[in-house]
Amino acid sequence: MASVSEMIRKRSPFLQEESAVFQELLTFFGEKAQIAPDFHDLQEFLAPRRLYRVIKISGTSFMKCAYALVDNFPECTRALGMLRYYRSSGSIFWGDVEKAENIISNSLTMDVYGWAPDSFTVFEGEKDGKFELTAILAF
Repeated sequence: MASVSEMIRKRSPFLQEESAVFQELLTFFGEKAQIAPDFHDLQEFLAPRRLYRVIKISGTSFMKCAYALVDNFPECTRALGMLRYYRSSGSIFWGDVEKAENIISNSLTMDVYGWAPDSFTVFEGEKDGKFELTAILAF
């Protein structure tokens, strides 16, 4: 199977390797993800004629990060697709991730003809008391 970098280059040859989008896709589809990503999501995400944006949010909880995403970045509700990951300080409390995902999913405008993909994963981070949410949006 091809590496993630090769798949990105093949599906989106003009996406620069130094770009935040390319680097965050490498992270999202990396080996340390607590929920194994589906590579079909990568193919869908990198559909032709799309623009991309990366949004990084830090907060005191995953829920606060989720609220900050939908409140401060309304464009995320109109995206054609979103890949996002949470980074926790230390242990992951899955109930907190679920609550944050409910906040985001209740805010999204689902268009059955254009929304793809919508996926998330989680990474354990440094034990520094931070909670982070990184969203990679496709328009």
